[in-house]
Amino acid sequence: MTRPVLAALGLALVTALPAGADEAADITAIEAIWDSYETARVSGDAEGWLALWDAEGIQMPPGVPARGFDALKVAVPKGFAAKPATAMQILPEETVVMGDWAFSRGTYTATIAGQAGPVEVDGKFMTIFRRQDDGGWRIYRDIFNSNR
Repeated sequence: MTRPVLAALGLALVTALPAGADEAADITAIEAIWDSYETARVSGDAEGWLALWDAEGIQMPPGVPARGFDALKVAVPKGFAAKPATAMQILPEETVVMGDWAFSRGTYTATIAGQAGPVEVDGKFMTIFRRQDDGGWRIYRDIFNSNR
């Protein structure tokens, strides 16, 4: 290929990328969401946890039907109060950004208060994020399940 053709292709690629397409910064922002998720869950901050979600978010927990954001607003404060977490760690193993969408896949561990004492849980997750109008990211779809 000639230099003008390569330059035109490069310019087309750069202009086709969405604003804020700095992948490393996007991955850092998504990792910060996981940090905030852990902190909110352990501190019982349901409002802070819900702030991480897109208004059209859907969670698909194991053993129950999927629930949209309106259902999360009702269920999460009750769930955090009934089953407080004393520890949580989210370990993303793969985060891929594709324009205004991203997904993160990994594992998690948590310690949840139970009637007979602490319950250790571990599992895996797949989460889709959607870029917001302000350039930030929010959880759009989330599915997880336990390894136990």
